[in-house]
Amino acid sequence: MAVNAKGGKYFYAWSKILPDGSFYLPEQALQEYHISPDSNIILMTGRNTNRGFSVVCKELVANSPLATVFASLPQLQQFSIPEGETITFKGRTFCWVYLNQNRCFTLPLSTWKEFGLKSGDQLLSLRATHLAFNNLSEGPYIEQAKQIRDILVCS
Repeated sequence: MAVNAKGGKYFYAWSKILPDGSFYLPEQALQEYHISPDSNIILMTGRNTNRGFSVVCKELVANSPLATVFASLPQLQQFSIPEGETITFKGRTFCWVYLNQNRCFTLPLSTWKEFGLKSGDQLLSLRATHLAFNNLSEGPYIEQAKQIRDILVCS
C-alpha cells in the first residue's frame, strides 16, 4: 500500500536487490507512470543521487527538460546498446532493462555498482517528478519511511 508521508512525499514500496541482481518495481508506481510490464524501461541516476536510480517514463520525455539529454543518446532510446550496459552523460548514468510480466528486471551486479548499489540493498520507491519515480537507498526520505509501518514490501 502506498503511503502519503509528511511533507507531501508519496512512498510506493520497499524492494530489495536480490542476489541474482533482480529487482521488483511496485505495481502502483508503474500504473501511475503508464509503464507496462513486458516492456523495456530506462533507468538513470539523478543529479544528487549517489545511491539509487529513477525509472523514466520514456513517452513523457519529448516535451521535457530531459529531451535534449535523450536526443544526445539515441542508442539508449532505441535500445541498441546491450541491456544493462551503462552510458554516462552530463554526470548521469543511464541504462535500459527489460521489465518482465512480474514487474521485475535484472541487472548485472557490476551495473548495480555503477548506480551505487549492491545485492541486499533495500530501496524505497517514491514519486519524484511527472517524468520518473525514484528508487533510493539513502537520504532523508529513507529515514522518514523507516518510521512508517504501512509501506508495502515487494518481493
